[in-house]
Amino acid sequence: MDVQRKIQVLKSIDLLSFLHEDTLERLAEESREVILKPDEMVFHEGEEGKTMFVLLEGEIRVFKNDVEITVMGQGSVFGEMALIESQPRSASVQALGPITLLEINQKQFHRYFASQPQVLMSLMKTMSSRFRRTLGTPSGISTDLEDGNVTFEKLEMGNESVVLLNGNTLGLLKATSRALKQFNCTQEAIRKMSLADLLFLLEDTGLKTLINPLLNQRRSQSETETELRKPNGETVPVEVKIRPTASANGVPMLLAWISDISGKKEIENTIRQMAYYDSLTGLPNRNLLNDRLAVSLARAKRNNEKLGIMFLDLDNFKTVNDTMGHETGDLLLKNVGRMLQGSLRQQDTVARMGGDEFIIIAPEIKSSDDAGTLAQKIINQFEAPIVINGQELFVGCSIGIATFPEDGNDTKSLLKNADLALYRAKDRGKNNFQMYTPALNFQAMERMAIEKNLRKAVEREEFDLLFQPKVELASGTIVGVEGLVRWNSRELGQVMPDAFIPVAEDTRIIFQIGLWTLRKACWQIREWRNNGLPSVSVSINLSGIQFAHPQFIKELQSALDEFDISTELIELEITEAILMKDMDLAVQVLKQLGQLGIKVAIDDFGTGYSSLNLLKNLPIHYLKIDRTFVGDFSQPTSAAIAKTIIGLGQSLGLKTIAEGIETEEQRKFLLELGCDEGQGYLFSPPVNGKKIQDLLRKKVM
Repeated sequence: MDVQRKIQVLKSIDLLSFLHEDTLERLAEESREVILKPDEMVFHEGEEGKTMFVLLEGEIRVFKNDVEITVMGQGSVFGEMALIESQPRSASVQALGPITLLEINQKQFHRYFASQPQVLMSLMKTMSSRFRRTLGTPSGISTDLEDGNVTFEKLEMGNESVVLLNGNTLGLLKATSRALKQFNCTQEAIRKMSLADLLFLLEDTGLKTLINPLLNQRRSQSETETELRKPNGETVPVEVKIRPTASANGVPMLLAWISDISGKKEIENTIRQMAYYDSLTGLPNRNLLNDRLAVSLARAKRNNEKLGIMFLDLDNFKTVNDTMGHETGDLLLKNVGRMLQGSLRQQDTVARMGGDEFIIIAPEIKSSDDAGTLAQKIINQFEAPIVINGQELFVGCSIGIATFPEDGNDTKSLLKNADLALYRAKDRGKNNFQMYTPALNFQAMERMAIEKNLRKAVEREEFDLLFQPKVELASGTIVGVEGLVRWNSRELGQVMPDAFIPVAEDTRIIFQIGLWTLRKACWQIREWRNNGLPSVSVSINLSGIQFAHPQFIKELQSALDEFDISTELIELEITEAILMKDMDLAVQVLKQLGQLGIKVAIDDFGTGYSSLNLLKNLPIHYLKIDRTFVGDFSQPTSAAIAKTIIGLGQSLGLKTIAEGIETEEQRKFLLELGCDEGQGYLFSPPVNGKKIQDLLRKKVM
């Protein structure tokens, strides 16, 4: 079944109606499709229940001990009780004809269902309805009750837990064998008890509310949930249904069905746990956090107190997750959760929002400085390594702080402003905390404007590609150009790359911008060729998102073919960070590029921590020396780093290119060190396609 048809079925299910269509689409794509023939078993009673199912097509029968319980059709959800309880299947399910199922495993259940309180409450309602059907009075007995012909023999045959009681005194007169076993007492003991003795939580008022409408014939049945107290003092949750029966000697008689609902309550508690607590760390989740924050804020307003909100994000968690595996990442998050709980006061709340994000509510603080002190205490805790499976892991944390009433008067404002402060903390080098300031709102608005207009910019083609010559330092000959994308927005005017590129990467619009840049470069090379200009290569910067995209190589080949461009005329630049993010992927993509004949440069070399052994074994052709090491050679450190990079390039057989050359002294110094090529304002700033043609005709700078 195609994804769209699956989504249509999922949208029709009440239980899933609270999920966004994007979520349903991911669920449809990720879940395993199961197709069975008529009479094939979906599962047997007693099997381990690690999955639940959605019936996309066909019908199934549910049976237990060879007795059919029900038949289900398209859109039915089943198997969830065993999954939630981590218990064996309580019944068997068989295909009545050809069926198509969507199998949802525990991981998917927690990802898409457990985080949605509305879905969980709907699930609880569905299961409660199933319990009620199971506990309902048998239809035959119901008819006898109406006719006044019910006998205890019939009740015994029905294997029900029922007691007969005096409607006036509520004294117990008789109980079925099933009831005696449930109460753990004898008929003699029963006759000495009243309904109030059994249902001890119901006071006189509660009992009268149940009984009087039956005696006054205003109601045919009363029901409630309460607790049953056995003679040994043990209590169990029960559902009670009371109905009138034939009177005896003018005395009104009542029958009470008392059913153990421990299983139902356990499932309800499990679902509530899922709805309000994080399944990994056991900490409150977003739903419970919102409730507690609302209560804390109301108390702070009432008592004229201050309240601190802290957004905490782990530094370098993704690196740990990617290199050590998700199991280690999960253990790390559990440890962090315990560490945070141990750092806080009793009245504080720490919640996990998902991923490596946590939020802390700090009520009853005297000033924002108190929140800062607490934040620094937490940051200090991360100085020591966290030991996972005998291995020391070093992670830091960044924290953003907002306080009531200075930084917001409602939960939404406080959370938003704490998040803005966190963004600032990460922007300032991580492993620190930052307080919210009104200036952050301006920065956020500026970012929102960039994001909004950036989406339009792709459609409107508001980008331009400028070119900066790359020059052979020894001869001054232009040996290539670097293509640099620029954005001239209709609404915002000229937007600098350092302002829009991070936003483009965060929103993944960078992939479309990267494709446009690639095609524009190929188009320009064809124009130069048609105008009789010498062939020079164009180097293009790749983002990590573009580099890792599964369609990247295909799109690259497509652009080269469309404009009939030789692979030797396109060079690609990637940063050390891209290499280190996923080394296995980097090796795979670079080998594919090498097979195509595409040359690759490591941009901003010296600012990261790439392995020399890795560089030696990769199809890389250039090392680009970052401008920070070129700007001031009077500093011994900069000169030493530049010399080291050039020497490394020579030892690996790689050419070196220096960026940001602005003076003749810098050019000469780099040439003396053995640097091959350079670019910078000494030769030319980035210029448009027309001006670069004039420079290419000159050939020498």
